[in-house]
Amino acid sequence: MAALAATNSATPSVQSSLIRSRLQTARREADQAQATAQNLRAQVDAAEALSEQRQANVRTLSTQANQASRTDPTYTSRLQAGQSTVSVNTQDLVFGLYNATSARRQSTGNGLKTNPDAAPVLNPQGQATGRIVNLSA
Repeated sequence: MAALAATNSATPSVQSSLIRSRLQTARREADQAQATAQNLRAQVDAAEALSEQRQANVRTLSTQANQASRTDPTYTSRLQAGQSTVSVNTQDLVFGLYNATSARRQSTGNGLKTNPDAAPVLNPQGQATGRIVNLSA
């Protein structure tokens, strides 16, 4: 009987082996989750650094553009004289287009010509987002 008891205590039980296996699996999963979290933190740090560099670039370019516009003699003289850089022909064209579309825009909210026979353009959700006007282009 004594020999039998020693053999039973020397071999681990099935339940003990199962618990150890679960413990090892849980440790591996925890280590993997921690590694993933560290990787994501590194990515966030890199993205923030890139964002800061780009914001600094925007500030630098904005400052340079402001200084250039203030010191450009052509810009400054035209601004002070109230002269427009748009030619008279271009202004007439834009004014004519505005007059041609203003009545339609006021009545429909859209100054563009519409073709009632045109097929509607649908977005992926099936909503109409426009019409095909000309397929010959």
